[in-house]
Amino acid sequence: MGKWQLHRFFSGDDVIRRHMPPTVEYNSASLKRFLKNYKAVYIKPNDEHQGIGIIKAWKTEQGTYTYVKVRGKPAAVLPTTDALHQKLGIQSKPRFVVQKAIPLARTKGRPFDIRVMMMRHHGKWTYVGMLAKVAGQNSIITNVRRGGGYVETVSAALSSAGQQGIAKKEAQLRELSYRICQRADRYKYSRQIGIDFGIDKKGNIWIIEVNLDYPSHALFAKLRDRKTYHKIKQIAATYKDGWKG
Repeated sequence: MGKWQLHRFFSGDDVIRRHMPPTVEYNSASLKRFLKNYKAVYIKPNDEHQGIGIIKAWKTEQGTYTYVKVRGKPAAVLPTTDALHQKLGIQSKPRFVVQKAIPLARTKGRPFDIRVMMMRHHGKWTYVGMLAKVAGQNSIITNVRRGGGYVETVSAALSSAGQQGIAKKEAQLRELSYRICQRADRYKYSRQIGIDFGIDKKGNIWIIEVNLDYPSHALFAKLRDRKTYHKIKQIAATYKDGWKG
């Protein structure tokens, strides 16, 4: 399933739905509606992952519209959303979605999101670890490789962002991750799921993306403390031996 199909699937759970940013299929009308209702939006390819092809668009203080593709400075200034739509040149196929841009909390002036790693162990979903992915300079995405960012501990990122109740926030992330995995079981059998969460400036938790099957292990090797990375590899090794988790 692509982003739109996964959004609809996970929206079937009332608890999960409360943490999902407003998202619809992209077209000129939905772009206009979302930029009327929200300060900024993300436009994402339905079938791509790892930050590929993501566009951020917003309305300026002057009432014009502009956008950035993945990383860099605003590409153009357009007078209307119709002009923006034409400039983007997005066709109906492949499909895209438009999503409210969450004003992410920042560490050292850069936005970050949180990757939670879940793995099936002894037949049950197990929380393995989490980290913060910090966006690179002038990047609209937190994908470390593609956006030029870095990783740090969640507690360090939340503390730098001035968030309160860090232990409670981490517990909420774990609880929501278990619920997402249980919901995912209704779609397909997976052994490992990486969930990207955003924390907004008010401390609300948002689901950015659910990465089924092949979430990055290498991200956790970038942390100074590699305990979580070694735990991931230990569990993953049992899969290679033919054990079905």
